Amino acid sequence: MENVINIGGSDFPPSPVFIDFLARYLDGAGFTDERWHEQLSEELSGAPQKMRQRASVQLERLAADDTARAAISSAYGWFRQLAISDLDALRRLHQRFRFIAVVGVPRSGGSYLIAELFSALGYEASSVPGAIAHDGFPEAGPSVFMPRHNGWMRTMLTTAEYIAMLELFFASRPGGGRIHVPKKLTKAIYASGFFKQILGGDAEFIVTVRHPLACFISTYEKSGGLQPDGAFAQRSTIEHWVRRDLLSVGISSDELATLDYFSAYVRYWEHYYTALAMSGLVRNKRATVVSFGRERMQQLAGHWHGRFASGRAPAEFLTRAGLQDRHPQWIRRSLEAIERVAGLWQAMGIPFPVAELGECV
Repeated sequence: MENVINIGGSDFPPSPVFIDFLARYLDGAGFTDERWHEQLSEELSGAPQKMRQRASVQLERLAADDTARAAISSAYGWFRQLAISDLDALRRLHQRFRFIAVVGVPRSGGSYLIAELFSALGYEASSVPGAIAHDGFPEAGPSVFMPRHNGWMRTMLTTAEYIAMLELFFASRPGGGRIHVPKKLTKAIYASGFFKQILGGDAEFIVTVRHPLACFISTYEKSGGLQPDGAFAQRSTIEHWVRRDLLSVGISSDELATLDYFSAYVRYWEHYYTALAMSGLVRNKRATVVSFGRERMQQLAGHWHGRFASGRAPAEFLTRAGLQDRHPQWIRRSLEAIERVAGLWQAMGIPFPVAELGECV
């Protein structure tokens, strides 16, 4: 087992997420109470820390299991194949899986759509591992070098682990033909060319867009609330992404410390959708842009249930009206961000749902 773990050097051990997935897969209880799909929840940053703490103990147990050893070997095999651009391996991947990716800032409706996609395909969302369905994995972000950390290599390794997870999770999927794999892929903008090739030429992309003020409110509500002084806080995974992205585009730590929460968030929102337009993911004949809203989200979900003949009706999409009344002082700044992003998208020949965003839900 040690030789497998050390493939590629000691700087690239299996990730805690992959180890946790294998340990839970081999557990008798398996995946029965996943919560990534719940519309009114958001995982705080403490959970990944606990996962890292468990990883070394779990790995000792996995060392004695043939299934776990094979999965780790597969992950490192994919790591090698990605590192050397083994296109034959990618073709085999695409012959087995067809991907449907949902891309957009957090709190813009992507979790609901992924849950409905899995439901339309015959799965219960609560039984689908978050690492397979949700946007925390694989790792991707602005490329960085730190001691014993290469961000690009980490992206390739965790993507290889994600593929190994798919091989294991879908191994018993009945029936012939390719397996449809939904994936919330918020982080695709940081390595768009890489992920387009990983997902394949016939991958579908669903792009979710929501008013920045509504996203802001949803983010702070699910991350511990707005602090009394309105200052930006870094508690949840989303807040970590906001800080990281702003630092990556040249905002200094000192400047970030002077920004109120909304000013920091709206810059992140604008940066994200600017980068998304430039990524090429949305300028794709298989891309669909959907703006946040009960009728639009349920209509798209209903389309999938019909397409895949699930025999199910879409779940209710939860929304709240009147969010613009919560912070009227930030409406103008939100509109400025929307107008700038819309102008860029339109200059690139991509329609942007300005009117629908005006609903601010």
